[in-house]
Amino acid sequence: MAAFELVFLGTGAADWPLRPGADVRYDVNGAIRRTSSLLINGKYLIDPAPESWFFAKKVLKLDLSGLKGIFLTHSHKDHFTNKALDSFLGEAKGKVGFYCHEGTIPWLKLTQEEQERMNIHPLKIGKRVKAGDMTILPLGANHEVSRTQETALHYIFSREGKSFFYGCDGAWFLAQTWSVLQKQKLDVMILEATVGNMRANYRIASHNTLPMVELLVASIEECGILKEDGRVVLSHMARELHSPEEEYGNMIAAYDGMKLEI
Repeated sequence: MAAFELVFLGTGAADWPLRPGADVRYDVNGAIRRTSSLLINGKYLIDPAPESWFFAKKVLKLDLSGLKGIFLTHSHKDHFTNKALDSFLGEAKGKVGFYCHEGTIPWLKLTQEEQERMNIHPLKIGKRVKAGDMTILPLGANHEVSRTQETALHYIFSREGKSFFYGCDGAWFLAQTWSVLQKQKLDVMILEATVGNMRANYRIASHNTLPMVELLVASIEECGILKEDGRVVLSHMARELHSPEEEYGNMIAAYDGMKLEI
């Protein structure tokens, strides 16, 4: 039995239409993407993105009643909305753990009702936490969130000897994050590839291009961060910056509804 069963509820960047409940289709080739979100073992969510609840409930017909925890990367509107949060909380049978960087909480404008339905866990970078039988390590992400004075997060999830990295949003790894990654042996790395094949674009200070990802992966392999049979998965792809003709080599281009076992 797999340690992790992942379901990609969204694999797009912020330029995809934010239309919760407006489109019930999905395409295995990534022709239609929703903003990025991931469901782990049917119990833990990364990012209550605008379309994530509708896609999980109405399109994939997933049972969300066992939801135990929500992990937030950052508060940008393509990764968090109160409407999506409320929809997921409404599915859960009990209180839900809510995990985010300690500096993020004031900017979420959580209602009293939302707070009463959650156990809030402020996270510190580099400090592991437990959620059920998982260990989670939050790491700092190189992503612009200065307007809210928070720090965007990447995560490493570990369970039963398996680990995966989730890194959407963020460009080149911060030095502190890279130092931690060099001590890891990961089964899967989920990396953002927002900008596609463009080599010159203003987003590269906060997002990856495909050439940047290729350089990162080469260094990741050289440093032994991925296990020999480890996999690299691409997500968070911008609608306007990718083309159907793109090739990804040995990397997997995730799509909405894709399932991955680790």
